[in-house]
Amino acid sequence: MRLLTAAPAAATLVAAAALLAAPSAQALTPQTVFGTVTCQNSAQQKSRPTGAWVVSEKGESGPSKLSDGGGHSWTQNYTFTTYDAGRFRVVVGCGGTAQAPGKAVVTDWMNPGRHNLTMNF
Repeated sequence: MRLLTAAPAAATLVAAAALLAAPSAQALTPQTVFGTVTCQNSAQQKSRPTGAWVVSEKGESGPSKLSDGGGHSWTQNYTFTTYDAGRFRVVVGCGGTAQAPGKAVVTDWMNPGRHNLTMNF
């Protein structure tokens, strides 16, 4: 009699576990935010950014890769790639040095893709 009672309970537990199991893994999609970035002070003088940090809407963050922007000494290219990030914000160091930026200027949320930024500080 105990086996007959335990069998339906075990079947119920197995069915419940199957319902609660995580969905199958899906391929992660790389998403990139990139473009050019320039700092500009209140006197309209442009300067080279001292650094850039990218924050994704879903929590991942990290330093952006910076490289010469070509053509102007105050412009740099930036790029950051992550997976299934949603939207991005870029925190740009303007003024000062890479070790001690004068100000951190933050963008609004933006979708992946190209964004050429002029950060007013």
